Amino acid sequence: MRRERRRTLRRGWATAVVVVTAVLFVPQTSAVPRYNDYCNVCHGAFTDATSPGGTVFPQDSKHQMHRSSQFMNTDCNLCHTTGDQNNPFIAQSNGTANNPGVGCTGCHGRDYGGTVGSSGVGLRARHALHGITTCGFCHLEDPPPLPENVLPIYYGTPDTNVGEACNESGLENWSIGDLVGLDNDGDGYYDGNDADCGVLGDINCDDLLDPADVEAFVLALIDPEGHQTLYGECDILKADFDYNGEVNGSDAQGFIDALIE
Repeated sequence: MRRERRRTLRRGWATAVVVVTAVLFVPQTSAVPRYNDYCNVCHGAFTDATSPGGTVFPQDSKHQMHRSSQFMNTDCNLCHTTGDQNNPFIAQSNGTANNPGVGCTGCHGRDYGGTVGSSGVGLRARHALHGITTCGFCHLEDPPPLPENVLPIYYGTPDTNVGEACNESGLENWSIGDLVGLDNDGDGYYDGNDADCGVLGDINCDDLLDPADVEAFVLALIDPEGHQTLYGECDILKADFDYNGEVNGSDAQGFIDALIE
């Protein structure tokens, strides 16, 4: 009886060691591994038209905007794994001969190397800026987000039409009504309006925000076409201080504040 009890205890301890070992050494996985695990709560299904920002996706589908040859023309294997049924994994995919399979983070994240790897650090910062801190509890040791002008992994490769971190040409506002682009470093400033991509308020595009911009700012307010004629490809939205997609009187105070800082 005593011998049998010792055997039972040994088996119990062995089982406990196996369980503890499995828990301690299980590979780390994302708390939100797939789009429909959390992203869809605010952003809707990957195949529908839901847009928290109020823009309109081509053909009323985020999927079509990403996939259609008329728009982003992204290879399916950058976002998807075999048979994931349009519920892509955030940080993994099949990949291609040109790109590793890092899923959504290939465009909506950066490669931080080391143990962090390809990660949506800036995307988490962007959400936290708007009071959505759910993901932050598991990412307390995130490095500072890389600046806006650092290309995500998939940008500028043969597998997608996306190639400009700062949307320099203005051609990458893929959803209808989107005049600001992405905020991949999570600081609240989008693409060309981010200081990493230039100087906000530098409406004459001489890489400085100074009194010389006052005349250009006034011209942008009263005669946008005249501003384009005089300053060529200088993006008028560098004076869009309230990020509503246009330059008007509501931007004046932001411009003045920036000028006198």
